[in-house]
Amino acid sequence: MKQVRKNPQDIKHSALLEVLEVTSNRLWEPELLELAALHLYCQMKSKFLTGFAVAAATITGAVIHAPSASAFNWSSSWSQPTIYGKEQVGFNDAPYQQYVQSERVAIPNSGQFLLDPTKLKLKFDHKVSVSFINEGAGFRNQLAFSSTGTTNTSGLIFNDISCTGTGCVGDWGGSALKLGDTVKLGNIKGGSQLDFGLKSDGFNGGTNIFGTQTGNNPDKLQHVVAYAIGTRHILLGFEDLFGELGASGGQNQNSDRDFNDAVFVVDVGEDNLKVLKGEKVPEPSIVLSLIGLGATGLVARRRQGNTAE
Repeated sequence: MKQVRKNPQDIKHSALLEVLEVTSNRLWEPELLELAALHLYCQMKSKFLTGFAVAAATITGAVIHAPSASAFNWSSSWSQPTIYGKEQVGFNDAPYQQYVQSERVAIPNSGQFLLDPTKLKLKFDHKVSVSFINEGAGFRNQLAFSSTGTTNTSGLIFNDISCTGTGCVGDWGGSALKLGDTVKLGNIKGGSQLDFGLKSDGFNGGTNIFGTQTGNNPDKLQHVVAYAIGTRHILLGFEDLFGELGASGGQNQNSDRDFNDAVFVVDVGEDNLKVLKGEKVPEPSIVLSLIGLGATGLVARRRQGNTAE
């Protein structure tokens, strides 16, 4: 007689139904509530997390050529938003300065998690902010952002990326920013794609825009590296010169490809950073369901205790 192999998941469902059927008169006992909660969690986890892929790309020694629907649109109507000092927002830039070195020295790969800058998509709502870490450029660059998807917005972040004084790597003129200066981008909804663009020497009239979407860059080269830093931040390092390493002639600018011309961190929140790193984060609906079942179980235990008394 041919044996039919049962799906393990069907066996689990059947076993649960048998337990509930046999003990229907004891449905609200704590043990059964815990079993039901576990079953619900497994079902919802399977539904939401199956097929989840790690978004980080290995780009060391390579160039990402990722097409995008449209180029980074820079508006002439943008103005400098409010800049908050690090003391005002409680941000400490000191731990991030170790990743910034002098001009023509690349950001060191210190074992931090490398991300794909073309895929900075948020899964959860978060009040995103961008903090200035340092700059190693002779140019006076500008930084802007765009959010597409659930939240559609864009705007200028820093109009003049220049820093003079203690701790500033470049120190070639201009003193618009202090280390740790922060701009708040507002509440960005889950399901939104974040992109960033650097206008090379934009403060002095430069027109080249180099962004996180490699396919939109004027030289079609990668100009941004992204690392997951700490528990909630993405570190972005920009290269502001056109062309391949050392290339000259035409539009080429003898680029050093150091990705150290402007360095920022983006606060995307702990859960979003975990997702970008490929870690599993429970859906809010799962957590709420389990909290509800747990509360019901607590009430049942109290009732059971009162009955016993």
